[in-house]
Amino acid sequence: MKCHLLKYILSLLVLFSALPAAAEGPEPGRGQGWRGGQHDGPGSPPPFGDYCPRRHADHYGARQPVSSVDEAIERLARFYRIPPERVQPHKERRNGFIIDILNPDGSPADRVIIDKWSGRIRSTR
Repeated sequence: MKCHLLKYILSLLVLFSALPAAAEGPEPGRGQGWRGGQHDGPGSPPPFGDYCPRRHADHYGARQPVSSVDEAIERLARFYRIPPERVQPHKERRNGFIIDILNPDGSPADRVIIDKWSGRIRSTR
């Protein structure tokens, strides 16, 4: 008899403690995030592996393949905000282009690799 009463009281206790949590909505400040996912409200950082929907109508972080040296030069000139004359191709590889970025006086400032398939830019220095 004592055992049944104890089980009954414990089950009621568990039931009543779980009901308020089930009745609550989402946490305050939480809402729909990018592509319907959850985020921690305005100003919170986005999840990794997603694209920013408002960045000049492009997909930040998305693959942007580079098919020619001229396209790589144009993209690097736009990225560094320099005239295309200061971007000199050094070598073409199977997976990308090696390109020199020059100072205004013509001396090399940096050497970068731009990947053909993803468009990623990496400095080698």
